[in-house]
Amino acid sequence: MREGLLQLLKLQEVDKELESLEESKDKYPAEIDERQAEIDAAGQAMQEMEAEKAEWERKQRQSELDIESAKANLKEHEERFSVVTNNKEYDALQMEIEACKTALAEHESLLLTSLESIQNLEEGIEGEKNAFEETRQTQQERIDELQKQLDSMQELVDGVEARRTEVAGTIEKRLLTIYERRRGPRSKRVSAVRKGSCGTCFRQLPPQQRSEVRRCERIINCENCGAIMVWDEDSE
Repeated sequence: MREGLLQLLKLQEVDKELESLEESKDKYPAEIDERQAEIDAAGQAMQEMEAEKAEWERKQRQSELDIESAKANLKEHEERFSVVTNNKEYDALQMEIEACKTALAEHESLLLTSLESIQNLEEGIEGEKNAFEETRQTQQERIDELQKQLDSMQELVDGVEARRTEVAGTIEKRLLTIYERRRGPRSKRVSAVRKGSCGTCFRQLPPQQRSEVRRCERIINCENCGAIMVWDEDSE
């Protein structure tokens, strides 16, 4: 029984090491995601400006088509002066020509606005590209470093898990089952006696109970915290 209890104490130390590694390992993915989000955000701003530029380029092409159509329409109306026969027709045609000129001016104004917007966006996109590349390079370097550490940490976890399997294999199944049922994050299920007290909650053990723990003939739990009491070489 003594050897089994001592092995439980050893197993608990391995589990504490494993829990610590798992906690550290869990921090890396969160920081990787955070830094990747910064890259994505920088890229998103550039993509939105490029999409806006594409929309203005579409408006530019449409304005150019509308201008050509408006010019052709104006020319057609101006050529009709040669067949006007009275003042009424002349006045009506004159109004139509003014409407054509107004439409042409609106299309030309929109074309000018499109060209100016495209130029401004091109300058802005160039700045965003530089900012994005700087952000991407800085964050990616850190992401690669974190990923390398995460991979290394996983190797450590695998090594500790292998040690745990080895230690657990030396423990009587009944003892191991009792231990595993108590298993939980940061829980201390086994406690060595220190200065006549429970090493977990520091409750002083009555003399009789201290003697029973020392004999290691059966499992004895601390009446205060419930930890399995173990008498090791440092318990004197």
